[in-house]
Amino acid sequence: MSSEYWSRRNVSRRSVLRGAGLGVAGLAGAALIGCGGDDDGAAPSATQGGLAGGQLTATAVQTSADANATPVPADQVRVVPGLYDGPVAPSAAELNPGVNAKYGGFARMRYLDPPRMDLARTLSCTIYNTLSHTSNKLTRGKVGPLADPYRAEIEADLAESWEVSEDGQKHTFNLRQGAKFHNKAPVNGREFTAQDVVKTVEMYSAGSQKDVFSMVSSVETPDDYTVIFNLDTPLADFPISVAAWSYIYPAELVDDEETRQQVAIGTGPFIQDQWIQKEKSVMVRNPDYWEMDAAGNQLPYLDGVELFVQNDTNAGRAGFATDNYHDYQARDGEDLAALFNENKDTMVGQTFPRSRGANVNGFQFQMKNPTFQDDRVRRALSLAFDRNEYDLARNGGDGQNPEGPYSTSPMPWPYLFESFPTAKVNGPWYQFNNAEASKMMQAAGFTADNPLVAELPSYYFRTEFAQLIVPGINQSLPEVDITFREIDNPTHVTMMSDRNFDGLVGFVWGPPGYSMDQWIYPFYHSEGSLNYGSINDPDLDALLVKQRGESNADAQKELWLQISDRIHDMVYQAWFPEPFIRPAWHNYLLNYRQHGLIGTYQCYASDMGRIMWLDEGAPGR
Repeated sequence: MSSEYWSRRNVSRRSVLRGAGLGVAGLAGAALIGCGGDDDGAAPSATQGGLAGGQLTATAVQTSADANATPVPADQVRVVPGLYDGPVAPSAAELNPGVNAKYGGFARMRYLDPPRMDLARTLSCTIYNTLSHTSNKLTRGKVGPLADPYRAEIEADLAESWEVSEDGQKHTFNLRQGAKFHNKAPVNGREFTAQDVVKTVEMYSAGSQKDVFSMVSSVETPDDYTVIFNLDTPLADFPISVAAWSYIYPAELVDDEETRQQVAIGTGPFIQDQWIQKEKSVMVRNPDYWEMDAAGNQLPYLDGVELFVQNDTNAGRAGFATDNYHDYQARDGEDLAALFNENKDTMVGQTFPRSRGANVNGFQFQMKNPTFQDDRVRRALSLAFDRNEYDLARNGGDGQNPEGPYSTSPMPWPYLFESFPTAKVNGPWYQFNNAEASKMMQAAGFTADNPLVAELPSYYFRTEFAQLIVPGINQSLPEVDITFREIDNPTHVTMMSDRNFDGLVGFVWGPPGYSMDQWIYPFYHSEGSLNYGSINDPDLDALLVKQRGESNADAQKELWLQISDRIHDMVYQAWFPEPFIRPAWHNYLLNYRQHGLIGTYQCYASDMGRIMWLDEGAPGR
């Protein structure tokens, strides 16, 4: 691979021991897991919850702001540098940004290059990240240091309030008055109204978000500041669903598809100033932004945000150390500790489990391809993947358990289980058994002399596919010959959204849903708009429809467990164990946190740009 960080760094004694006996995959694993850190070097840590006793539970740090607060002393503004287990509690200043935040400066963050600005065509974090700066939704997920990282908490955005009828079929949104679009053509600073909502919903309903709005039978606009959605089926979580993906476009861009691909214009805290594809985007402060903080100060605090495309791990780490990037995502515990040793004065590092469903942690099959319609082939490829050794090699053993490491499925584990699960819940096809896999492939007509030949393209997890997964499966299963091909991010996103892949492709799930229905219905129902793998399973369809109409929480959870069992048994995708989340940031960046369900600033937690600020003395401020 192109990144020297993966292929030339030092490997610790512990890492070599972990890689022993793995064959080809083991040698690749040994190259992957050392971080150049000192095994005997200890980094400061503070345990705050979430990892106690090895049981990973969905418990957040509980905090609350003081309405009568006064500015805190300078030494209480920042989070104390260190490595933290579980959610990092807010500093005294972050508890009350209205009296502590400072204006000015540019945050320097990393992001993924978008192929276009049209979220109706391509539902991807690459576009979401831009719109999170320039636009708003009716409701939104809560992010930042006061948010619960294991759940999606919903708050008002362009809708100041909303009501749900007793039968769950009528949803009334009371819109914010005085919110204006950016002062640039074609909207020129005009006021946002209900018609923008109606036009946006019509656009999404014919495109990438038709499942979000498929149950909407009619929309009423009794005035410019009220929108009423009438549903043909009860769905009390509708305000939660629209909080996840549904940014509001101005009617002018809805009507102008060509312009909508090239520019992002909304009611958001920042104005798109520059977009250089495959290089960077620059967002500058919107002087007419409508939102105020708790103390009545206009948001955002920053002068702007610079977003850089940086795919090289060495360059990303170096950029973090030199303050060219304010955030970084560590690969594993050793990487986080090594990074801290290089940035002890300002770095905050955090370790906690993801609470969202799968996003990019696996590969999927194209069910239109007759070869992969044979469930023996799909199951065999999954059986031939040694996830335990992968977890040791790639994740430093985060998921190690006598029952095996859990492979993160599309269904968020806190919605199904009380604590972090093991491989047992993934079912029999997630247990390594290359001998059984070989028998299944031979029964399907493949041999070592006549193997299944397939290509697996991917941008996401490209190093893992190239060095661990594909070599490991090929070695374990002589009846297959899989070739990995690295592609760029815009190509991968477009390939998925256009369903333009023949057999295998690296997994791209899409934005995190805030309700369970969003994680499963669009992607698994035979008529789902995000059913990239062309799945057509009547039994699964019936379960997906039934869970939508179930109002009893226990009965709904039981349906979800049945759906989970079905998708694991049919192996429409094959996932692998994910590492714990290990975000790092410089503590002069305030009101920044990664979210376990919503994600990173690089993708879906970038809504926090409107509330972040830079402390006095921060570089570039």
